[in-house]
Amino acid sequence: MKKKVYFPTYGSGVGHANRASLIASSLNKDFTYTFSSFKDGYEFLVANKFQCKKIRPLDISWKDDGTVSTTRTIIRLPVLAGTFLYHLEEELRFLKKYKPNIVFSDSRLSPVLCANKMGIPSIVILNQIKLLVEIRNTRKRRLEKINGQLLAHFWNYADEIFIPDLPPPYTICKENIEGIDSIKTKLRYIGFLAKELDEKRKKSIINELKIDGKKSTIYVQISGPKQSRLSAYNRIIEQIESIKDEYNIIISKGDPNGESIPKKKEYWTEFEWCPWREMFDISDCVIIRGGHSSIGNAVSLGKPSIIVPIKGQSEQIQNAKRIDELNLGIHMEEDDYSLVENVESVLNDGKFLKATNNFRSLTSKYNGIEICKEKIQEYIK
Repeated sequence: MKKKVYFPTYGSGVGHANRASLIASSLNKDFTYTFSSFKDGYEFLVANKFQCKKIRPLDISWKDDGTVSTTRTIIRLPVLAGTFLYHLEEELRFLKKYKPNIVFSDSRLSPVLCANKMGIPSIVILNQIKLLVEIRNTRKRRLEKINGQLLAHFWNYADEIFIPDLPPPYTICKENIEGIDSIKTKLRYIGFLAKELDEKRKKSIINELKIDGKKSTIYVQISGPKQSRLSAYNRIIEQIESIKDEYNIIISKGDPNGESIPKKKEYWTEFEWCPWREMFDISDCVIIRGGHSSIGNAVSLGKPSIIVPIKGQSEQIQNAKRIDELNLGIHMEEDDYSLVENVESVLNDGKFLKATNNFRSLTSKYNGIEICKEKIQEYIK
């Protein structure tokens, strides 16, 4: 009889769903698995032919312009609490029916608590333990520490806690996880999770996109929830026109339901959805959001980045600031018009090349997918 693995996955953006799918796909034929998610995560998994149960969204609130609304999120806290209680009820019901041998959660707490209640082993993968407060001062940091200790108490119900990042002092998501002593000894840093590069596909992409080898290549990967993508796309298009003749410019609009067929635009090549990690390797620099998975792709392949986090998305903002600190790229605000200047800086200033090469070497020592696969197998013997 095949062993069952349940992958409950956070659904805001596709980063969580993508890395969970990589772990699931690494399992051999002795395993069967299913997912649950919402919004972009659900759409991504279904589009990639994974079995996925759609659940009620549990997410922050967004403004019409695609930025995070802290006020609306606070107002909706009672609704969010009700949704979480509903998730607990649903997860218990599902676990009793599906009877998995192990639960492997990506950033979702309710399945971990329910698995613990039912005596099912669980692993959770996290790049954020505490909820960051947008305004940074001593009082806010105390509030972060309090909510971090509370959340850590519940995350501790998991049998294993994996951080898909490099260990200190090289951790990218440092600000999102540090300072929580009650969980510190349980954390295991496993490196970034990413597919192996396909050299044949890389050559095929270069030929198909007619990439001019005499020019540097800029890859723009717009990611995140649907409402946040359009404004970023428009601002980037507006700014890169001035360098259209100097670079190969390739843009992914980040729609998980979109076509993966490249289309030639006025001065750039565009995908509705680009599934190829090889695009990072082909590029000389990347323009990305502050999502942890996108940053992981850039860092592991030694590519300097321009990080444009979603406005008000505190986790992404702190990731972007960390990239600045480590000289792996430049953090800029979405309404900042210094994109071209920043591109030229990361391509021409030697400090970025030195740092990105160093981190590429560091990340090559880890195989996060293999670690996850081995740990699942260890629990199911």
